[in-house]
Amino acid sequence: MPRTKQIEKEDILRAATEIIRQKGEGALTVRSIAGELGCSTQPLYYEFENVEQLRAALLPYVREHYLQFRCSNYKEFGRHFLNFARQEKELFRFVYLRRRAPGETLLDDINFDETIRLLSQNLEMDPETARRMHHQMQYRCYGMGVMLATDYCELTEAQIEAELTEFYIIILRHYKGITDDAQLQYWLGRSRHLIL
Repeated sequence: MPRTKQIEKEDILRAATEIIRQKGEGALTVRSIAGELGCSTQPLYYEFENVEQLRAALLPYVREHYLQFRCSNYKEFGRHFLNFARQEKELFRFVYLRRRAPGETLLDDINFDETIRLLSQNLEMDPETARRMHHQMQYRCYGMGVMLATDYCELTEAQIEAELTEFYIIILRHYKGITDDAQLQYWLGRSRHLIL
């Protein structure tokens, strides 16, 4: 007797992600996932009580597989996030353009603590100021990500690089109280390896 195909939780989440990527969140149903897997709906109900439970499990799955990245410098955080918005528009919409649960964070940034340490150390600022500065960059990236994912604008990788550099200079001026170009050049030099 042939062995029945086993459908694992990971298979279901992968299939659900693919449906969102290709057709958008509106196409996500138990039947569409079963169709993607080539099975009945029974294995899905074995793993998840309902579609809401599946969606809740899908958020951390997408974050882990598409939004967790190790960055070698400060600018890379924004670069990865904006490229995700540009290249995976439907997944971006699923993760970020939805009503949030109370206390849910704006952005997933596994490098947050290290980023704050590096900004604080390289820019000679207290961690709280570095945190506020980084939040400004996160907010800017989120706004640009929404525009990219909703086709409000198109940006090439070179344009993304220029936007990130320009905004870094703006927030650097503000949080360091820079008033002239000589000071700006000094602090840009101190943080050059963070924004390459």
